[in-house]
Formats: sequence, C-alpha cells, structure tokens
Amino acid sequence: MNERIVTIKLIDDKGHSQDTNLFVRFREDNTVHLNLVGNSLYLESNEATYVQSLLELITKLPEGYQLKFLNSVQATNGNSIDILTVEEYIAVTRQYDPDEPQLRFRLVCDFRGIVFEAEAIEDFSIALQALQDKMDISFNICAFCSNGDFRSTGGEDLRQGWYCLRDVSNRRPDLPWFQRENEFQEAYSNVNAFHWCPSFVKAVDRMF
Repeated sequence: MNERIVTIKLIDDKGHSQDTNLFVRFREDNTVHLNLVGNSLYLESNEATYVQSLLELITKLPEGYQLKFLNSVQATNGNSIDILTVEEYIAVTRQYDPDEPQLRFRLVCDFRGIVFEAEAIEDFSIALQALQDKMDISFNICAFCSNGDFRSTGGEDLRQGWYCLRDVSNRRPDLPWFQRENEFQEAYSNVNAFHWCPSFVKAVDRMF
C-alpha cells in the first residue's frame, strides 16, 4: 500500500480556515482511500481514482467548504530558475447539473508581484496547463517531464496518478502504454504531478 500524508487547509463558507491532514492511500485493489482528519472532523472515502475519491470526500463537507493545497513548483523563465508556490483550491460545483456534483480546481500563483489564476471543472490538467500558459514560463514538474508518464486506462488522474520512469532501462516512449506495461511495473507509481526532482528532463512540451 502506498500512503502519504498532506497537511492542507479546510476553508469554510465564511472563509475561516483550519489545518487539516489528508491521508492518501493507494490500495492494492487499485482503489484510492482518503481520510480527512482535523478538529472534530473525520471523513473518509474510497473510489477507483484519486479525483473520484476526492469528490466523494468533499461532498460530505457542508456546502461552500473547500480544500486548499500549497504546491512547491520549480519553474524556468529564460535563463532564470524560480521556486514558486501554487495555491490549489478544490471545491464542489453543480454548475452543469444540480444533481451531478463535480470538482472545480482553481490554481493561483504570485509570480514577481503579479497574481495569475486558472481554473477548470473536473479536469485538473486543464487548469495546470492554462496557468503555465498565462504565466509564460515552464513548470519543471512531473506533469511536463519526459520521465513522467501515465497509463491511459481512463482511470488515471493527473493530480496523484503519474509514474516516474527515470530508472527504467530500455524504454520505448514511441510505443503506446499498453505495449510497454513492463516499464510501468518497474516505474515509481502514484507520483504527484507537481513533484520536481534533479532528474527532471524537459524533452518536449506536453499539452493536455
């Protein structure tokens, strides 16, 4: 079982926040179990993917509540390298169908005194791509690294579903994922898309 703990902010409908721990467990049955633990708070969910489990978890919170993550990002702009903080706000929206809740991802980053924002419903990758485009910089993170990849089964999610293939030998990136399942067996699984490491390689721009 792959487990990690993230300290986040739980923000209520009045804008008040409290520190909360989110336990993320990738189980051997290919489900994702989440626990949200805070002051007088204990919620859990278990679904096929991180995003689906996150949606189930947040819908158990009172209406108007949201979660705030702080992500450390390495970015290049010309010849300079910056370490930036990307604030990630996740809330439930019923914009398209009152009976079908969806996640709304909003990303905020202060870059040299200018605040950039991007958001998307259901698809975190669209918000991430839009933020990078607006800022006109390159994020040196797993989502844009040639060592990063994911199995396109329809159940993958960008936020917590990457594989890092940096230590996999005899790789064949020209082949579709289902013809190189052995590579994913050797790779580091369930990598956060915001992660960056010294092995980052930016061979091409990845568009989502």
